[in-house]
Amino acid sequence: MKLAPLATALRQQAEVYVVNPDTPENSRRVRQVTGIRLPILLDPGYTVAKRFDLPGDGRPMGGLVGYVIIDGAGVIRVQRVDLDFGSHAGQILEILRSLSVRRQ
Repeated sequence: MKLAPLATALRQQAEVYVVNPDTPENSRRVRQVTGIRLPILLDPGYTVAKRFDLPGDGRPMGGLVGYVIIDGAGVIRVQRVDLDFGSHAGQILEILRSLSVRRQ
């Protein structure tokens, strides 16, 4: 899990949330197993993932997974499917840093 070790650095660059379609109990289990200390938003109907067109083909229960980077003006800057939850946290951090540099 690459998300947990980079969570602090990600939060220094942006507001970061994990959206989980599961139950509160399973979300707590995800937090324990992964060690993430990010806010987990419950989305049992996959509403957020569907809105951002993030299908998780091949994942258990047809899970919808990925990430979206939205700037301060509400513009979607990056929208990607990420089937390996959190494995691309380093890339996300670099994208956030790049966007921060462009703002300056």
